[in-house]
Amino acid sequence: MQKILGGEPNVDRHDFALSLGFSWDPAVISLPHEDKAGLALFIFKKNMAGIVWNALGVFENNPSTLPQTETILQGRAVGGISIDELSQVKRFGDGTRRLIASVKNGDFRLDIDFAKALHAIIGKEEALEWGVLRNRQIHIHGVSHIPPVASELPAISENGFSFLRKHINSPIERAIATFLFMSRTQFFCDCNKRTASLMMNGVLLSAGYYPITVLKETTEEFNEKLRAFYNSGDGTEMFGYFKAVCEKLYPVSIF
Repeated sequence: MQKILGGEPNVDRHDFALSLGFSWDPAVISLPHEDKAGLALFIFKKNMAGIVWNALGVFENNPSTLPQTETILQGRAVGGISIDELSQVKRFGDGTRRLIASVKNGDFRLDIDFAKALHAIIGKEEALEWGVLRNRQIHIHGVSHIPPVASELPAISENGFSFLRKHINSPIERAIATFLFMSRTQFFCDCNKRTASLMMNGVLLSAGYYPITVLKETTEEFNEKLRAFYNSGDGTEMFGYFKAVCEKLYPVSIF
């Protein structure tokens, strides 16, 4: 395993802002890395229940426990949570399996079409529409930032994903920037962070890096820093959040 450094000092912050709508200072972030995606995918699959549980707890305040999440992902029903909450776990699990299959087959693409394919699974019967870009203006509760108007989304997605693919050389930095780009732009009516988190891990896994997940124990910190990022357009603190998460997930002793 290797210790990989993030940070693109040769790319100007102004270029970030023009292409993605936000910028950040380079960060040094370490993740385990393998020459091929196979072991990284194995780690992702082995920890799938924990990844789903953490993500839904942070993003959606889903009350399912880790054992309940494991049971649901095995295709069985559980008591103590609503049908909607159970379905949310199942759909995110289905989206995760789609990502795993796509990375394994070499079909993952960092573009809006692949994001829409994931959203069609994750957002089915929960979002107002699923698998398509939103066609109306939306607002994010508790922040002053207003996402782009719907008519601009095709061009924003084309320019933004192209910039990520061509100009962010570090897969770690590209992955986190993908999450922030999709979350702040709000390409869909709902399920944006869930879709963005799978796209982030698609970038990592395809390059042989171990996965990243938000952590339920950091929910308050995550929400506070995400709101600040939405308002300011400065992603530096969010990169710091993910740096700390990576250090918890993968202590330096495993490198």
